[in-house]
Amino acid sequence: MKSFFIIGSILLLILHAPTTKAQAAEEADSPLCNEGTMQSPVDLTNVTVETVPDSEQVFTFYQPSNTTLLNRGHDIAVEWTGDAGSIEINGINYRLQQLHWHVPSEHTIDGKRYDLERHAVHVNLDTNETAVIGALYQIGEQDPFLSQLMTNLTYMVETSTNETDPGVIDPSDITSTDGFYRYIGSLTTPPCTEDIVWTVQSKIRSVSQQQVDLLLEAVHGNENARPLQPINGRDIYLYVPSKDTAWSIIFSPKRIDWNIIFSPLQYLQQKFFSE
Repeated sequence: MKSFFIIGSILLLILHAPTTKAQAAEEADSPLCNEGTMQSPVDLTNVTVETVPDSEQVFTFYQPSNTTLLNRGHDIAVEWTGDAGSIEINGINYRLQQLHWHVPSEHTIDGKRYDLERHAVHVNLDTNETAVIGALYQIGEQDPFLSQLMTNLTYMVETSTNETDPGVIDPSDITSTDGFYRYIGSLTTPPCTEDIVWTVQSKIRSVSQQQVDLLLEAVHGNENARPLQPINGRDIYLYVPSKDTAWSIIFSPKRIDWNIIFSPLQYLQQKFFSE
């Protein structure tokens, strides 16, 4: 019994230990990181499953814009220098600012940790409120979005450059019409600001080992996932889209997916009228 207690204590310490000494120092200077009660990331378990109500849908109004690729020391980030569009949740508009990656994933699902996590950070320009869309990845095929950045990432690694210009990038690939988890949490890096609207996509995406290795190599091999934080009684919802929800997303203003609309028509034309 005593040995089980010791092992459990060690595991608990590992679970809540900061990832790096630098992170520990930063969190020590940020009271919310240690004293906050709505911190992220969390294990997405014991969720309440609901059909997505209109108020909780994520409507996207993205558009291509110029970018800068940054090595911020603890992570790699894409910052849009122009207007890359926004999302709308519960009638509130959040402008896309940047996205970055964590290795391995910060959030877990039923205790399972994935190989990579991407955070797309959005800010309401009037209230400065923040909404983050997270996506989890497992090793497999290359991630199309990261594939656009491989040349720039390789250059940063080979030259120790902290900033490059990938040019215009369309952020539309970061969206998903599948289900998602929703809860109120915090930033996962200091100052660990709370009341962040978190949306973690339930669909697990694919990323190649080469892409993950390159992200790690750019930050000198340092993994940058914050340990799991206590849920402290917070509600976590898994929203499952209904058929009506899926169609409303496809036909959402400024974001009609014409490929979905015309693909069946093109098939019928080729099938019956091409001969």
